[in-house]
Amino acid sequence: MRPGPTARAALLLAVFLALFLAVDRLSGGAARNHGQAAGSTRRTSTSTAAAPTRAPTTTAGAPTTAAPTTTGPATTAGTLPPAKGVTVQVLNGAFVTGLAHRVADRLRAAGYQVVATNTALGNYRTSRIYFTEGHRADALALRARFPVFQLVAPAPRNLSRQVDLHVVVGRDYR
Repeated sequence: MRPGPTARAALLLAVFLALFLAVDRLSGGAARNHGQAAGSTRRTSTSTAAAPTRAPTTTAGAPTTAAPTTTGPATTAGTLPPAKGVTVQVLNGAFVTGLAHRVADRLRAAGYQVVATNTALGNYRTSRIYFTEGHRADALALRARFPVFQLVAPAPRNLSRQVDLHVVVGRDYR
């Protein structure tokens, strides 16, 4: 006896659910961190997630100790580190269609190597830059070139360490 269409649909749904859970567990379970932003990357080299508007959390859910900073050493155009070779992921946290791609184009024109554009799952009021270890000066130089990115902070642990800077475009971006 053959199963009916409802039984086949239920079986198919169960298979997809099992597949989804297996992939989620193998990928580190980043989707289980409540309040974390993530996105389906249209990637060129890496896949990452953005931190939420509230304090960044690690993949284990424990708060990080570093707070966002808005000040840094004064830099002038002549003393800024070069943009060439600095990898950047652009995350759209303002839900404006195409905004991440427009910002990515501006960053590429300034010499940055944009490796991914993404939609952040979260609504960000303020544009920000997250930097990985050793790239604080690059983050401050990007902010000097693009002052709309007001906050500069160390990247939470849930962001890729293979990307130097993670730029989150907020609603304040003009």
